[in-house]
Order: sequence, then structure tokens, then C-alpha cells
Amino acid sequence: MQLGFLTDGRVEDVVFANEQKFDCLELALFGDTPLFQDHDALKQALAERGVCLAAVSLFGLNYFTEDAAEADRLSGLLRRAIELAAALGSPVLVAGTGTPPGGTEAQQISAAIERFLPVVAEAQSRSLKFAFYNCHWENVIDRPPAWELALPQMPGVGIKFDPSHPTQAGRDWKVELLAAGSRLMHAHAKDVLKVGNEFVADPNPGLGDIRWESFFGLLTHLNYQGAVCIEPHSAQYTGERRYAYLELSRRYLRQFFPAG
Repeated sequence: MQLGFLTDGRVEDVVFANEQKFDCLELALFGDTPLFQDHDALKQALAERGVCLAAVSLFGLNYFTEDAAEADRLSGLLRRAIELAAALGSPVLVAGTGTPPGGTEAQQISAAIERFLPVVAEAQSRSLKFAFYNCHWENVIDRPPAWELALPQMPGVGIKFDPSHPTQAGRDWKVELLAAGSRLMHAHAKDVLKVGNEFVADPNPGLGDIRWESFFGLLTHLNYQGAVCIEPHSAQYTGERRYAYLELSRRYLRQFFPAG
């Protein structure tokens, strides 16, 4: 396994990752990015510093919006994310399906499959693996019942798993990680902190309630060989002390990696 963290593509993150002995980075996108026009500096920094790119992820876009012009724009961003991932040598592209309007859950999943089969084919033609993230944010292929319905119809497609999402939805993340099984292609490490019946924070790993020894135990059980990327989430962890908290989580999570 490799340990990394999410970046928006800034070169200083590559330098920090190298200095702190992270193995990899995940490029996290939420829409347009200057990297679509120019990613040479990022690519050069990754190569010079010996930091690999574990995934390119595009989050939170609704490709099924009823605004035709906006739908075209978002589809264009997805195509450009595929091109960027291929150009940067990423092994995995992560995305959500968008939210098909109306219908039953099964009908929505069917619409998502139809919409994404050519997207998956394009990604795979560029030697990319394609994974759906396990969050319901503009995504309907997000948990085991949906995986069992959709993925047999989408050869080669897998799952990006983050234990915080099923936890916040009141489900057992261990059951869902085990269900992901051999389809697991990428993983996030984001914690949750619950007080009483209220989730009060999304801290970095090691500062919340998720049992990370169990998480890595299940990854080992599944013989997972991919990346686990720390996801700083709230302002406390994405602000001026972002690097300090990333270093804290690196020290904490490294204990679950075998030596040598």
C-alpha cells in the first residue's frame, strides 16, 4: 500500500510530500482547473521529487442537470479530467455519476450506467482504471446494493472507498468495505467525530472515532495494494495548519504499514 494525501495540484504539495516521505498524491478536482490548460509544472515536480500520482478525482458534478448548456460544460470537464489523468500518468480516475432525475433508485442507476459506459470506455482506452466514489454527493453508485446492480454491467469499473461516508449515513463501514472486495481501486482516510447523536467534525485521521487499525486490517485481508490518501476536510484542517495536520496523520497511519 501507499500513503498519500489530496492536493489541488500545487507544486509545494509535491515538495512537502517528498520531504515528509509520503508515497503519493491524489489530484482532487471540483470543476474547472488551470491544470487543464497547463500541467507541466506539476508533472515535472512529481517526476523530480519521485512522488507518484495515485488518482485524479472529479467530485460533486451533476451531469444530469436539466440545463443543457451546463450539462455539456460538465461533460466537457469530465473528458478533460480523463485527458489530464492520462497525461499525468495517473492509474485511476475517480468520479460520481451525477443524479438522474426522478424514477426509482434502480431506474436512476440504469440511467447512470447508460450515461457512463462510453465515459468508462474512453478512460480505459487511455489505460486508466475507473472508480466511482462511495459518497452520495451527486452519485447514485455509492454503496453495496448499487454496486451489485451496476458494476457487473460495467466491466473493469471499481470503487473508491472512504469509511467516513457510510459512518455519517448510519451504516457499518466495515460491512461495506468488505463488500467492495476486489473491486476496491482507491481509498480515502477521513475521520468523523460524533458527540451524542451529532456529528460535530470531520477531522484528519487519528483525531476522530474511526478505528483505523480495523480499516487497515480489512485492507490487508482484501490484499489491497493501492493508495490510501488522507483527505483534509473542514477549515481547521485545510487552512494554514494543513501541513501540520497532514504530518500528524502521516505519523499516526504509518504504524499500520508493515516495515520494509
